[in-house]
Amino acid sequence: MFKKLILSLALLLGFTFAAWADEVQEVQQFFDSFVNAANTYSTNLPNYYVNNAKIVRVVYKPDGTKQSVIIPFDRYLSELSKGAVIAKTVKYKNTYINKKFTKVGNDYKITATRIPRNDKTGLSAYFIVTKTPNGWKVKEESLGTTVQKFLNAK
Repeated sequence: MFKKLILSLALLLGFTFAAWADEVQEVQQFFDSFVNAANTYSTNLPNYYVNNAKIVRVVYKPDGTKQSVIIPFDRYLSELSKGAVIAKTVKYKNTYINKKFTKVGNDYKITATRIPRNDKTGLSAYFIVTKTPNGWKVKEESLGTTVQKFLNAK
């Protein structure tokens, strides 16, 4: 009886781990696809977000302090389409390194170091993604930046 109980628990844990591993792989594939869409200036990029996703820019000030600024989602989408033309011209791309995928409730938090074009040090970034009927979507995005104009965002 004890052996059957141990075997049953082992099988249950094995299936649970396999399902979790498959889900993490889905999230990793989603994130890779999201980064590719951003780096190729895809007009489909807004479809990677839930409606009214929370967009945060953490501004690194010259004095070494940081200030978080929340960008309204509709403004973000508007600036995204305008900025894509310039970004494409200068071949602006982000690279993400040191990625970690952590399950938080039903969502996943992806933390990484973002290396913008020509940056040597990298900046902090995180994304919270959630599963929807249409697949995984970004519901919160926080990117570190040295661009000071975000401090005046409205």
